[in-house]
Amino acid sequence: MITFLFFTHNQAHALARSLAPLVHDAIEGHVAEVIVVDSGSTDSTPAIAEGAGCTSVNAGTLLRDIVKDTRADWLIVLEPGARLDDGWHGAVMDHIMHPGSAAARFKPQRKGNWFERWFRPAIAKRGALARGLVISKRQALANLSETAVGAEDLVRGLALTPLDAEIEMAPKVH
Repeated sequence: MITFLFFTHNQAHALARSLAPLVHDAIEGHVAEVIVVDSGSTDSTPAIAEGAGCTSVNAGTLLRDIVKDTRADWLIVLEPGARLDDGWHGAVMDHIMHPGSAAARFKPQRKGNWFERWFRPAIAKRGALARGLVISKRQALANLSETAVGAEDLVRGLALTPLDAEIEMAPKVH
């Protein structure tokens, strides 16, 4: 089972978009928990997280404490609005079942024509977590500084292996 982790701030619609397909995965037993680290949202983000049964954590909480308290040994960190394509679980399980598996990320979804797919990564200029992050609790704790609080702190300095599963990245916020 996997723990999902989202970092949010006034992203109610994006969070709902990401959580909707996880309901089926939770019923199938693939999801141990979903944790939403919220930076004081003033929209309905906290209500959506609570209504979906997520564990809510206030931003500023040390990331090491959040990771230590997760139920699962592996984490998937997604940007609000991102969605994993069908088949993600098999690819993630194949990856984490190998001893010594390191952090990984998903492949961008192959939609649109070849021109759009080729230039999308260059045009999008997305953040470090745009393609998600799959990381073991052990590796996350070893990689985090004592004072880390942000999502980017989880991925900093890691060489990420591409998984054989696709992600529909969160829509770019202007």
